[in-house]
Amino acid sequence: MLRKILLACMVLGTFTIQTQAISINELNGSPQFKNVYEKTYSYGDGSSNRDVFFLNTYSVESLEYAAPHYKLKGTVYSVDERARDWAITEYELTATYDTNYSLASLIQAQQSVKPSPAMYAVIKAAQDDSGIQIELQAVKRYTWDGTVVNSPARLLHQLRPLDRSRSDQDLFAIADAMFVVAYQQHFDDIVLK
Repeated sequence: MLRKILLACMVLGTFTIQTQAISINELNGSPQFKNVYEKTYSYGDGSSNRDVFFLNTYSVESLEYAAPHYKLKGTVYSVDERARDWAITEYELTATYDTNYSLASLIQAQQSVKPSPAMYAVIKAAQDDSGIQIELQAVKRYTWDGTVVNSPARLLHQLRPLDRSRSDQDLFAIADAMFVVAYQQHFDDIVLK
């Protein structure tokens, strides 16, 4: 009997679930990964770097649904293409949305106050508060072929509101893509009623 228990433990130990590595080929080839943002940085010496962000559409889950507040969680991969190497970083992203601050809601609110809205006021309000707050946690790093990189460097963790400026275009695009996956509508198209 003891021998059967030990044998069962060895079998279970042998076939435990392994963490799955990710490669650039899988990100580009699998329909579950959506390319949501790309940016290329060119330098004076002719070299360039490129950042590409992929959303695992199968990972998006709703944590809160209480209109006008929503909370979604998903897995994002950042591919950093450099002149000499590639790196893939896996992130867990939790986004909290307040549709009171979607662009469509701000325009509607401005129109209800004044029949002819001043677009400057709408743009200013949209820049002051995007309505999205994120928590971004780096989970793992990989090489381009999917090998896990064991680095002593600390993994990134951020908790902050998103800005609609250029500095947050990538995160805003990712948060919007998560919203589209969950609700089949862009965040800025939601009108608060």
